[in-house]
Amino acid sequence: MKSLEVVPSIIKTTVLALSISALAACGGGGSSSDGGVESPVSSSSSTDLESGPDAGVESGGATDNLQRGQFLDSAVSGLWYETETLSGFTDVEGFFEFLPGETIRFFLGETLLGESDGKLEVTPLDLLTATDHPDKLQNILRVLQTIDFDSDAENGIHIPRSTDDYLSQFTLPLNSPAAFFEASSVINDLVGAVTNGGDLKGAFDSFMHFRETLLSDRRNTTGEVILNLLNSTWDAQITSTECGTDTAALVYNFNILGVATVGAHDLVMGDDGCSSARNGIFFNTYETDVLFACANECTGEDVNRVAIEGDEVTTLSYDQDAGVMTIAVTTTIDGENNTKTTVLTAR
Repeated sequence: MKSLEVVPSIIKTTVLALSISALAACGGGGSSSDGGVESPVSSSSSTDLESGPDAGVESGGATDNLQRGQFLDSAVSGLWYETETLSGFTDVEGFFEFLPGETIRFFLGETLLGESDGKLEVTPLDLLTATDHPDKLQNILRVLQTIDFDSDAENGIHIPRSTDDYLSQFTLPLNSPAAFFEASSVINDLVGAVTNGGDLKGAFDSFMHFRETLLSDRRNTTGEVILNLLNSTWDAQITSTECGTDTAALVYNFNILGVATVGAHDLVMGDDGCSSARNGIFFNTYETDVLFACANECTGEDVNRVAIEGDEVTTLSYDQDAGVMTIAVTTTIDGENNTKTTVLTAR
C-alpha cells in the first residue's frame, strides 16, 4: 500500500528509523507555541536565562522580509543560531529570525548541531544528514534536555547563558555511538558542571519526550477530532477481488511510538491460488506512516480520504458508529481492476 500523501519529516526516515532501533537497544511533552510572543530583542539587552531569557539578534543586512521560525524539542530558548545575515539566541519561546532562502546553523557553544533551511519549525531531526551517525539524534536530545535550566523539558528547554559560555570551551561528541557519547569525559564534566548533581537524561525518555512534541504539534487542528488511535488495537481482514472468499489476518497496534502491524500484510494470487504474503511484524512511526499520521487526534478529513497515485486509487473511510476503518486500494493493470480491501475493527 502506497502512502496517501507526503509529509516533510519523511525526508529523515532512514536516520529516524535507525535512531529508534538504537534507543530500543539502549534502553514526555512539549508543544509548539501559537506564535503570539514578542519578537526577539536587541543583543545589548540579553541576560542569563536564570533571570529571564531574552533573545539576542544581530542584523547583518536588510530585514524587510524578515521571517520567524521556532526550534522545538519542546521550545528551546537560549540556543545560538546563525544565518547569512542574522545571528543570536533563540528567544523565550524558541523563536529565531531569518530571511527567505537562508540556511540556519544552530550551535551549543562551540558545537555545531547542524543546519536547516529557513522554515517555520525546526527540530533536531531537521539537522541530521545521511552521513551522520545513527545515534546523533538521541545524543542531541539528551544534551538539550540535560542542560535545561530547571530539568523539566515539559515546560520548555531553557539554556542559561552561563551554560552556553561553558560549552564554548570544547566540542561535544554528538556524532558518535551512544556508548562513546555516554562515557566521554566531556559529557560527564558537562553534566557535573551544569546539573547540580543531576544525571545525563536517558536515551529512551529523551526520545519519548521528543516524540510527544511532534505529536503535540500535529494536534493543532481546528477540525473536530472524531478518533483517538493511540493505545488502541484493531483486528484487520484483507480481501481481494481476485481471491474471492480467501482472507488474510492482520493486527494493528497503535502506541506512542507508532504503528506496529502483526500478521499477513498482503493477499496475492499465485500459481496455486491465493495465499497470504509479507508475513511478520512491521513497524512505522507516525512520521513515516502517512495513512495514520493523525495519531491521537484524527479528524473526519484524516480518516475519510481518496487519493490517486499512478494506477492506484486508495480510499480510506471510517464508520464512527460501527468503529470500523476501511482501506481500499484499487489497481488497474491491462484494463483489469483489482481491489484489495483491509477492514479494521476496533477491539
